[in-house]
Amino acid sequence: MAMPQICFINLDRARERRALMEVQADTHGIALTRFAACEAEAIDEPAFRQLSTLWERPMTRPELAAFLSHRSLWEKAAQTPEGVIVLEDDTVFAAHFAEAAEAAAASGYDLVNLESFGRRKFFRKKRVETIGRLKLAAVLRDKAGAGAYFISQRGARLLLGRSQSHTAPADAFMFGVCKLRAAQIEPAATMQVHLLQARGLDVGMSTATSIQLPRKRLPITTGRLGYGGRRLATQVRLGMVQLRRLADAEFRPATFDEEAFRAVLPISRDALEAKLASYGVDVHKAS
Repeated sequence: MAMPQICFINLDRARERRALMEVQADTHGIALTRFAACEAEAIDEPAFRQLSTLWERPMTRPELAAFLSHRSLWEKAAQTPEGVIVLEDDTVFAAHFAEAAEAAAASGYDLVNLESFGRRKFFRKKRVETIGRLKLAAVLRDKAGAGAYFISQRGARLLLGRSQSHTAPADAFMFGVCKLRAAQIEPAATMQVHLLQARGLDVGMSTATSIQLPRKRLPITTGRLGYGGRRLATQVRLGMVQLRRLADAEFRPATFDEEAFRAVLPISRDALEAKLASYGVDVHKAS
């Protein structure tokens, strides 16, 4: 198995998050490529009005910016036979991350989720492959988390084709709008900073995001009927998956090995500070 290219999405101003990713790369002995994220404010108003209304509810600017950032890396993966591993910049690696990345790239799946978001998902019963100390479990339906995943060349091309007429938050798009052959690495090889902190683990830094902020419920109007129709269609599809629990599906969270994270945490604050200092005044020129 060979290591695919690993890219992480990072806003130019988010220097601490960049340091988090690059310090971890040094620790794990892997190469990361930084990809400058799309700025929410940089999306022009006509594009925002057009693209933000194609899902089950209006998307926020941060959600659309995140989607466009992921889509840019799908474009890269679509030109890369080996596929690409895509990370968001609040991702924390477990001790077995490098092994998991290699296994995902060699899996033959369109999409392999490397992270745990702590939520249940639909797995195919008895569709689990053992790879060394890891398992690769086939997924029927996922719905949360785009912090760490492998996307194959074929999978990226399918995502790009669907994105010509649809948008959604990145995770909803990959797992719901565009149906891919998907699997989950177990135990999960990454988790986002705030989720680890909620479990009582000391990461070494904190992060916050505007994407997860609560949203107001929209009033029902004739102009919003399209959103309701799309939500209804999603619920019908979800109901069909629920029925498969009677036959070939199980609903559970991805397995999680807390010790695999405790083995590498907390991330050294001295290393983070040194990495920050190394950027100097040229950090905004990084790409």
